[in-house]
Amino acid sequence: MYRAIFTTLLSFVILNQAACNATGPKYRNVRSYSEGLVAVQASNGRWGYVNEAQRWVIQPRFEDAKEFQGGRAAVRQNGKWGFINKRGEWL
Repeated sequence: MYRAIFTTLLSFVILNQAACNATGPKYRNVRSYSEGLVAVQASNGRWGYVNEAQRWVIQPRFEDAKEFQGGRAAVRQNGKWGFINKRGEWL
């Protein structure tokens, strides 16, 4: 229960800070925070991952991206799904 509340609160904070610091939305969509990273959709429509400080850890280059679980995340690139690690390397 606390994790769900924390995730919701963190997503709200990220979106709120993005709105306060820019003339338009910084991210089009934001997934749930997981394992130190959150998948976000950049203004160009591509997905990547940022840390708590909203710094890109994995640049937005994916068509879709899911939350990290067990040190890996499912992502789609060129219409195909696969897994990456926290450095953005394919597994």
